[in-house]
Amino acid sequence: MNTWIKDAIFYEIYPTSFNDTNGDGIGDLEGIRQKLDYLTSLGINAIWINPFYKSPFKDGGYDVSDFKDVDPRFGTMKDFETLLKEAHDRGIKIVIDLVAGHTSEEHPYFIKSGESTRNEYSDLFIWNDNVWSMQPPLRQIAGRFNRNGCYMVNFFNTQPALNYGWNKIEYPSWQIPYDDPRVEVTKNFLKSIIRFWLDKGVDGFRVDMADSLVKGDDDKVATMKLWKEIKSEIFDKEYQERVLISEWSNPARSLKCGFDADFVLDHHDNCFHHLVRSTEQTRGTAVLNGGSFKVFKEDLLWRINEANKTDGYLSFISGNHDTPRIASFLAKKELRIFYMMLFTLPGVPFLYYGDEIGMLHADLPSKDGGFQRTGDRTPMKWDDSQLHGFSTNKNTYLPFENSESSVATQNDDPKSLLNFIRKMIAIRHQNECLRSRDFELEVCDENKRIIIYRRGNLKVIINLSNEDYYLENVKEILAINGCEHCCLDRDAMLLKPHSSILVRI
Repeated sequence: MNTWIKDAIFYEIYPTSFNDTNGDGIGDLEGIRQKLDYLTSLGINAIWINPFYKSPFKDGGYDVSDFKDVDPRFGTMKDFETLLKEAHDRGIKIVIDLVAGHTSEEHPYFIKSGESTRNEYSDLFIWNDNVWSMQPPLRQIAGRFNRNGCYMVNFFNTQPALNYGWNKIEYPSWQIPYDDPRVEVTKNFLKSIIRFWLDKGVDGFRVDMADSLVKGDDDKVATMKLWKEIKSEIFDKEYQERVLISEWSNPARSLKCGFDADFVLDHHDNCFHHLVRSTEQTRGTAVLNGGSFKVFKEDLLWRINEANKTDGYLSFISGNHDTPRIASFLAKKELRIFYMMLFTLPGVPFLYYGDEIGMLHADLPSKDGGFQRTGDRTPMKWDDSQLHGFSTNKNTYLPFENSESSVATQNDDPKSLLNFIRKMIAIRHQNECLRSRDFELEVCDENKRIIIYRRGNLKVIINLSNEDYYLENVKEILAINGCEHCCLDRDAMLLKPHSSILVRI
């Protein structure tokens, strides 16, 4: 079991859009290296880098054609090794994406699997046994290869599914049981990728679509068994200080099979969505915009309880490369309330690049298979120049979003969002109780619109009502959502409407 993840504050970097150093309009690994001092100043001690492997980029790099090499748009393997070393020299961990469920349609092993003559890769991907037979599940592609069969995709049709077998067998002529020896070729393929990057020195993986491996596995029993095997064989025995973080959003499954942390994603039925992003088009108004507390409260407590049954952690996010920018959903006060919660709720928080300066969603046409997600992957705004310090090439990968913020404009403003987040990160580092499992939801009153939770001897008080809220026995104010929202009268604190405060009791 690793010892560092509970103290980690992650920063997610979409490398294409972070910092361009060679003037081609696209971010690169050297660009990340050159911004390590900025991340240190922010208080970040861990980075998650989205895929930088060789890819035709039909899904933003999540369609991988070579898992063991760097795509030229980002630089070279030497660039990655230099980035890794310099990050480690600064005490920053590096976690990379593990795309475990599929490859690109251009991966040479997949192309070989589509040959009419059986070979060592024929069982590496999921093929049925007749090009004319579109048996359920229907996400199958026919007629592109000489092999007499259709291949199954894991998401987009450019992402053929790797064959980890099936739990429920409906078509025994082509569906291989998950415990069949023929599945070992796929498991060994995945393990070889994991060991390759761990040998390079990476500190772990964020696993893309972690629950998508074994098919016909509705309850994920076989998929959980597979991850337990990988965790036990590789991480527990060979690389004890490395981590696995799951894109699963179900701690009752992911953490029980050995993942160190599980994302709380923007799913319509969970606490994160109902806190900040829910709209009338999804499940009603978000809590921070005046909506109901019910789903937020129930789901939050369920997730925390499930995490506490294991050695793993929840990971709340500000956003990610698949999720609309949070600043597009919340007003200034509510946005800061959210960030106070992000860094004081139990678990391991993730901050998406650009969220710290309030970058907004941009309405853009699809690029690299981004579709509606494209507008949340725009270039980072470092300063207020024409190209915002991102590149010297006016033909940037994507246009810039329309907010007036940048790192340069916010860095010297003590009241800026950037410095508020910087302060909250520092407080988290300074207070062990914020990195512990100690949590009590004391008040979650929808009628009064008050949320209060305790972390050790610290309390977060959130006033979402239209009235002042009084709290007694405050020993120390650590952070407040704008100093204009509070006044002190001897031992009593008055918290103005739509404000939040972190206090020592």
